Amino acid sequence: MENQAKFQIVSCSGASNTGLFADAVARQLNNDNEASMICLAKVAIGDQGLINKVKAQENKIVVLDGCALNCAEKILAREGITEIIHVNTTDFDIVKGKTPFSEEKAKEIANHIIEITK
Repeated sequence: MENQAKFQIVSCSGASNTGLFADAVARQLNNDNEASMICLAKVAIGDQGLINKVKAQENKIVVLDGCALNCAEKILAREGITEIIHVNTTDFDIVKGKTPFSEEKAKEIANHIIEITK
């Protein structure tokens, strides 16, 4: 039997360090089969096939934004996807433009997401 991801995740992949954290965490959760990653760019361009697929899933949706602009959350909301668990990398003492990327901090965020989706 194939393992099923426990939740869906969509992340900021912005140009700042905070976006790097968000993207790295989402990819790690996807690679570990904890989550199934949603392509934010395809949602942003209105790919109805993907949007309908996301809406049809019964798994929880985690939105991991990189900063207070909350771009990922806003893009999903524009498509009517509002039943989400929202997390922001800056909630983990990551300062935009200042905090260097670390695997340790990324793991902390990933572990938090795993806990809140149980």
